[in-house]
Amino acid sequence: MTEPAREICPVCGSSNGRRIGGLCAHFLKCGKCKIVYNAGYAPLRYDDSYFLEQYKSQYGKTYEEDEDAIRALSSRRIDTIFKVWGRDGDRSALRLLDIGSALGFFLKTAREMNIGSVEGVEISSYAARYCRKKLRINVANASFDDLQLDTTFDIITAWYFIEHCSDPAAVAQKIYALLNINGIFALSVPSFFGPLYYFNRKQWIESHPVDHRIDLSPRSAAGFLKRIGFRKVILRAGGLHPERVFDTNSMFFKPFAAAYTKISTRINFSDTLEIYAIK
Repeated sequence: MTEPAREICPVCGSSNGRRIGGLCAHFLKCGKCKIVYNAGYAPLRYDDSYFLEQYKSQYGKTYEEDEDAIRALSSRRIDTIFKVWGRDGDRSALRLLDIGSALGFFLKTAREMNIGSVEGVEISSYAARYCRKKLRINVANASFDDLQLDTTFDIITAWYFIEHCSDPAAVAQKIYALLNINGIFALSVPSFFGPLYYFNRKQWIESHPVDHRIDLSPRSAAGFLKRIGFRKVILRAGGLHPERVFDTNSMFFKPFAAAYTKISTRINFSDTLEIYAIK
């Protein structure tokens, strides 16, 4: 039976949640802050096998073998950070913290793109050790909740991290406190404002990871971060998938995909979001 505490919204504390999926007991949409949260949340362990066997079973290669694709995405994300931040010029004095650093490929890319100080935190001892020994990047082997830092940062990143946290509001508040004034917090999250949730709710429920505590939407993400104190929140669709809505074999798929891409980009209709929040 679901614990009553699990049915309290982990972002705003409201107990005014509406169940999603009929008899499904685990997913609720908060009537106050409008996020979707998982009352059946259970954290998972990210041990050595995640970056080897588990990642390979999902993507067809190990995390290390996927370095080129991860670094290409990292480069685009760093370009976006500076574009939305509106900051040009010398990057050598900037300090960056990456939460959930994995094997450090984002940090490696950031260092190569001239960010002066890069460091991370990673709960997997295997991944943190890889960063320190192979990349010579300082990555603490700890949970972010337990991490004690005596410095602040200009940039904090957390790619698909905050949805795994049992208390995402407390995590966001800690990140806010660690940012310098005018600093930027860049993150990616699953979004329920997308084709899977709206057009295949049954699959969304059945495939939802048990260790994802929250799913956001453009509206709820902006509200969440602004309540924390961020003065500006910029949103980007994480990925556009017209094939999740319309038959790719149809003669009308190409014109549909073009229209879908244009509209989805404008309204950030996607199963994932990238968010850039300025303090």
